[in-house]
Amino acid sequence: MKMKNGFIKTVLLIILITRGFVSSAQENRKELLSSKTAKNKIPYSVMSLSAQYIGTAISDSNWYNWCISPLQTKDGKIHIFGSRWPKKDGMEGWTGPKAEIAHFVSDKPEGPFKYVGTIMKTAMLPDTTVMAGPHNPRLEYVDGKYILLYICQNPTIGSKGQRIGMMIADNINGPWRFAGNNKGIMVEPSKDPSHWTYNAAIGADNPAFLKIGKKYYIYYKCGTPEQMKAKYGYAVSDKLEGPYVLCDEPITDNVSYLEDAQAFAYKKNYYLLTADNLGGNTGIYGDLILWKSATGLSFKLADAQIAMGNIFDYWGTPQQKDALLNNKRTFVRDVTGKFERPAVLFIKGKPAYFYAVADVNIHGLSVSESYIFKINWK
Repeated sequence: MKMKNGFIKTVLLIILITRGFVSSAQENRKELLSSKTAKNKIPYSVMSLSAQYIGTAISDSNWYNWCISPLQTKDGKIHIFGSRWPKKDGMEGWTGPKAEIAHFVSDKPEGPFKYVGTIMKTAMLPDTTVMAGPHNPRLEYVDGKYILLYICQNPTIGSKGQRIGMMIADNINGPWRFAGNNKGIMVEPSKDPSHWTYNAAIGADNPAFLKIGKKYYIYYKCGTPEQMKAKYGYAVSDKLEGPYVLCDEPITDNVSYLEDAQAFAYKKNYYLLTADNLGGNTGIYGDLILWKSATGLSFKLADAQIAMGNIFDYWGTPQQKDALLNNKRTFVRDVTGKFERPAVLFIKGKPAYFYAVADVNIHGLSVSESYIFKINWK
């Protein structure tokens, strides 16, 4: 009987692996498959080695779904604010007039998520002559209010025009209003030639948020004099709706390009979750970084860990990967399947799930989609 049960379990596991529901390396990992051809410069986190692929978060064959920001409300529901744009506009449609930030909801972290409505698109911005393409949503709850951070383009100055805005609401379902006294804009590069953000390559983008003590911090990425030298800084205010003052120097000591931060606090420490697109910081191309700080005002690589690998570290088999990449229909932005716009979801005050879009669609669709992972945080 024991042999029969063991045989059945083995067969079931093989079926699950073949169908891509679990990774062959999912249990008891000591390293990630993506590190086979490179040496990691910083240690793995427990999260990175124990994460389990659950399924798809947001997917629609008619839309590119990209940025993803999850939040659990007091009623237990999981809300996601995500960026999306029509498939017919192509991958670069994220800056276009039909790009939007949409609201999705589910009764549980694993989904399925249902579209609720559109929170923002270009036509809804306060001044469409200098504001377009809302993107990079970060959804937070602070002081009894919901806030949405986002970026928008300034079409009058092209790619240099990214700025960070804020919307605010008393209820997750709205109504939402633009915060502050500057048409929602909270952070933009300095006009002072001596400041480190002056003449930033594309502006200030990729926002994250924390309240530390009685002060409010909006974290932002700025690349000067070129985007590939981007570092993170913060803007601080005594009031949620600003005005915000830029920090005097970068707060990350990264040696290679990074982006896509989420900020959160847990057990007296502060964290930034970022991408390491080129691998110069982690040693592994496309891995994610978990930065740790006692103050939230400075983040050092010496205190960082690898947060996650890429989608193929957690899903599928080498054969499935090859089939996806050889399928001309499959959305492939980067063959590594690296993650973009990562986010950790807290359940009852503890990090419990990880969400991100991947640079390869593991279902073979011709658009991007986002995924859900169960994580073990220690």
